[in-house]
Amino acid sequence: MKNLSPRQREILKLIDEKKDLSIDEIQQAVGISQATAYREIQELSQMGLVAKIPGGISQIENSPTRCVQCRGETNARTAFIIEQKDGEMLSACCSHCGMMALANNSNVRTAMTVDFIHGKMLNVSQAWYVLNSNVVLCCSPSILSFSNRDDAANFTQGFGGEVMDFTNAQKSINKMMTLIQT
Repeated sequence: MKNLSPRQREILKLIDEKKDLSIDEIQQAVGISQATAYREIQELSQMGLVAKIPGGISQIENSPTRCVQCRGETNARTAFIIEQKDGEMLSACCSHCGMMALANNSNVRTAMTVDFIHGKMLNVSQAWYVLNSNVVLCCSPSILSFSNRDDAANFTQGFGGEVMDFTNAQKSINKMMTLIQT
């Protein structure tokens, strides 16, 4: 989700690894006080990203309506679907989360995204992307998918942003995320 702090993202990363975390584990791993740990898990729980359990938190299993990356609600208009080699399907809420999930996954068979204007599914490698437009429907930085370069370029005339092919869009998002994490 777009409003997660770096500390909350770290807690979610830990919960993905361990499935359950105690308050003490959160405190030690993130370097925060007990009161701050409780505030963070309260916020994460209210967003529906974790389940509160006695003394800590537990992972909420991914569902088709939850993004594999940020755990936000998926939306048919901005969906990004990853099919893994073992047949498992992963859903991302947007191209931003989808590209992040692809970067961390060596088990991908194929990936599809939805054209923002026409609503049709297309292979992510054939799509054109508009990064950082004024239209932010989901996660930030905003990445919207288009089936052709002309539609993407026309969109930027009214809403700003930069048009990129898949390879350059993925490089750009990886670079942005590296800068945010440092």
